[in-house]
Amino acid sequence: MSKMTQRKSLEYIKKDYKRTRTLPGSWYLASYKFKFNITHMKPFLEKLKEKKLIANQCSSCNRVFFPPRLVCGKCFVKPDKWVDIRDTASVSTYAISYLKDPETGEVQQRPMVLVHHDGADTTSIAELAPDVNVKDTYVGMPIKVHWRDERTGGIMDIEYYDKVDDDSDDLRYKK
Repeated sequence: MSKMTQRKSLEYIKKDYKRTRTLPGSWYLASYKFKFNITHMKPFLEKLKEKKLIANQCSSCNRVFFPPRLVCGKCFVKPDKWVDIRDTASVSTYAISYLKDPETGEVQQRPMVLVHHDGADTTSIAELAPDVNVKDTYVGMPIKVHWRDERTGGIMDIEYYDKVDDDSDDLRYKK
């Protein structure tokens, strides 16, 4: 590379942009009223009260969404079928959260996991059981839904996910 080319690449030329339009005004979000209709979620929420999981399926591409979605992100079609899925899942990925206990001031490590339910094509974020050690968490770890005692018909009816014993042969060879 010649010295002239080097010098041109090191120089920064500031370009002036002409202002085209400006809109005066203020945007107070509190003044807007948002309406969110959850009637499409009614079958899902009713099944949660019964300790059952269902997901909606896109009739165009057959993707299964848990939790249900209004529109398929791949083909932009409204998923219109309801399918049963199992209460077992696996960990897709995880992050460690550090929570400070307000009473003792002790910092606890808790894994927050991205859950991939068996029978679904999507993932959702959740917590593992409080007794699961962070060091025991791994991608692909089998887990199972732990339901709350008092269910109200909401996604929070799933309290956390319990670890399921993995009997895979390949885990023996990691030791």
